[in-house]
Amino acid sequence: MFWDDIKLVTEQISRYGLRGTLVDIGGMEQPFIADYDLAITTGDQDACSISLGQRPFDHIDPQYIILNPDKGDPAIEYLPYVFENRISTAVCLNVIEHVKNPFKVFEALFKVMRDNSLLIIETVFAYPYHPSPDDFWRYTPDCLRYLSNCAGFVVLECDWRLYVPASLGIVYPGTNEAHEIRSVYATLSKGDFVAMPQRIYSLPQRFSSNAAANRLLGRG
Repeated sequence: MFWDDIKLVTEQISRYGLRGTLVDIGGMEQPFIADYDLAITTGDQDACSISLGQRPFDHIDPQYIILNPDKGDPAIEYLPYVFENRISTAVCLNVIEHVKNPFKVFEALFKVMRDNSLLIIETVFAYPYHPSPDDFWRYTPDCLRYLSNCAGFVVLECDWRLYVPASLGIVYPGTNEAHEIRSVYATLSKGDFVAMPQRIYSLPQRFSSNAAANRLLGRG
């Protein structure tokens, strides 16, 4: 997960409104979180790894639900058998690059969302091979918009997001090569949509075991 993913979700839910319990589709309780600004500013590759002292979205909804096949939940394609038309707010981050059939996945996501719901999807366009357990796809905003429209979603926003050029020197673990990082996102709804902004959410505090990163975070 990118620190920018947490900022993205926080911004979007502040803008459009939390509607019902937040559901993180494919998420984790304590994911690895990369904040590349810390590595770039310090010049230390190890400075990018941070922790939060909470689940990624407890600052938005302390009761939010994580659905992940690794803990026994259905894969996305099978979620409609349990959650059809039951989810009001959901995020799906860094997941759809790993699915075999994105058309079926978007159809399933459409079925589980209620009318006037909010779904935030983020995935990578430029990122090294990272099987979990497989790594199949890379997406552009045009692709996300097309998949969303085919499934029946209303596209509220769809664009490029995080961009870290290879010239800034982020090295993927296990390689000696700097690589480009670029993400895309889509914010979607179903049926007639009415924005319901209720509050501005503060981002969670970041923690690091890296001394240079902690100085930037005001903890060193």
